[in-house]
Amino acid sequence: MMTFRKISAESSGRLITAYFTQELPDPEHDFRTQPGKVPDADGGRLTSYYTGRDGRASWRPDMQPKIAAALGIDPRTPPKNAQLNRLFEAKRADNGEDWSRNARKISAYDLTMAPHKSVTLAAEFAPTEAERAAIWHAIDRANDATMLYVAQEIGFARRGHGGEDGADPGEVAWVSFRHDTARPTVEARDAGTGQTYLIDTPAGGDPHAHIHNALFNVVVTDEGHVGSLDTKRLRSRVHEFGAYFQAQLADELRRIGIAQQYDANEQATVISAVPQDISDFFSKGRRNVIRAAKEYAAAEGADWAHMPIERKRRILSMAGLAARLDKDKGTSDHEIWREQARRLGWEQKSLLGTPAAPVGTREQRYDIAYRFAARHLAREFETAAVIDHDKLRTYAARGLIGTGIEGGVKDIDHVVSLIEQRGLELGGERVSLVQE
Repeated sequence: MMTFRKISAESSGRLITAYFTQELPDPEHDFRTQPGKVPDADGGRLTSYYTGRDGRASWRPDMQPKIAAALGIDPRTPPKNAQLNRLFEAKRADNGEDWSRNARKISAYDLTMAPHKSVTLAAEFAPTEAERAAIWHAIDRANDATMLYVAQEIGFARRGHGGEDGADPGEVAWVSFRHDTARPTVEARDAGTGQTYLIDTPAGGDPHAHIHNALFNVVVTDEGHVGSLDTKRLRSRVHEFGAYFQAQLADELRRIGIAQQYDANEQATVISAVPQDISDFFSKGRRNVIRAAKEYAAAEGADWAHMPIERKRRILSMAGLAARLDKDKGTSDHEIWREQARRLGWEQKSLLGTPAAPVGTREQRYDIAYRFAARHLAREFETAAVIDHDKLRTYAARGLIGTGIEGGVKDIDHVVSLIEQRGLELGGERVSLVQE
């Protein structure tokens, strides 16, 4: 799935960076200079880019010179916290100057890609580090393929107020952050500025693999014009992009021989070997620390609602940590999860197998995906006379989760074309779609 949030340029860049990096310090070396050590699906080696991403910020892998120059980024070196602090305030990474003459209210959009819980658990409980890395490699590649698609679709520099003078295609940039845990996250408002922040507390969480992609709100055209993103395209197509991520992930898992199927809602790929009750157990969410934080503040004679954000952050950290230490006696999340799995009687064996070929011929796959999409669209028309064209693309992409999406975006285009040509079956009758 994919979700997105806006990041305000008036926010504290340091707090935004702390959330994304989980307060990790700057890397001591560039992981991309280290050789890959994990075999990939073809028996070779994973690139150092993928084997080294764990827990570190990483620039868009194919960052172009013009956008890098506009943002003051050197894509040959890993992101530093001070650079990220500036970028999240719509400033250049190198000198803190504005990106352009036009001020930005939004500095970036947080596009988060998340696989089904079963994929998270397959990686977390993998019997070897090599298998864990191979599954994360699949998630990373699906994430990057999806972000390239997003960039292609919304990478247009708006001209004039709100884009009233049109938009020109250009280059965009993002920075990605891997997270493997869903911690209790609190929305805290800064009484001084009115800005609301997400604060990741140190209380124990559940396993949850996901990648945050901070897509900067800047586009540089071939002529050198610097504009802001055309985000109208983003809002209307979030579900399609999420479905594209799932289809890409399904293909990546097939390449390493992991058996899979649709989830109950037919919106995501699920690793078949992970029992549903295990997925349910590790999806429960375990603590709410905001009550403890407010009680701590009251005991100190302070009013939570009127506290500055830095003090709230410190209290949330202490309250969450106190709750965690009292219950778990200092053990790590990963140790807790393994003990819980042991008590449940679940031990994961290796899931890697022979790479699986896509289903049937290309035309057969298109036909299967068309029938999937047509079935779901017919349900939409049971309660609506008109639906957005974007839903055709969403259901086409979801249909390709089960068949394979080797042709990428062109496969979605082809399935949509079949829907438009063949129409749907409604109430036992074949009907055509009319575009307005």
